[in-house]
Amino acid sequence: MLTLDDKLRPHPDAVDTELETKELVLLHLGSKTYFSLNLTGMRVWQGLKQGSSLRDISHCLQQEFKVEPCDADASVLRMAGELSREGLVEAAG
Repeated sequence: MLTLDDKLRPHPDAVDTELETKELVLLHLGSKTYFSLNLTGMRVWQGLKQGSSLRDISHCLQQEFKVEPCDADASVLRMAGELSREGLVEAAG
């Protein structure tokens, strides 16, 4: 089970492309599956690429989108879990 102290990184088989519509498209090269992330999801993905902990990513979302800590924490954990289940991220370090 993921916690806010965990750090994840993009899986080597995951490639991303940012679209002009403030959307991010992910492709898992192994499964040939595409995923689309909205602006919030894109911020989570960017945080993972930078090596941030899930807690740090949540804090950034709280600042940028003016959301309550408990809501941001839940969103980050839910998104990280989904990315992990789809094989798009792996444990860092």
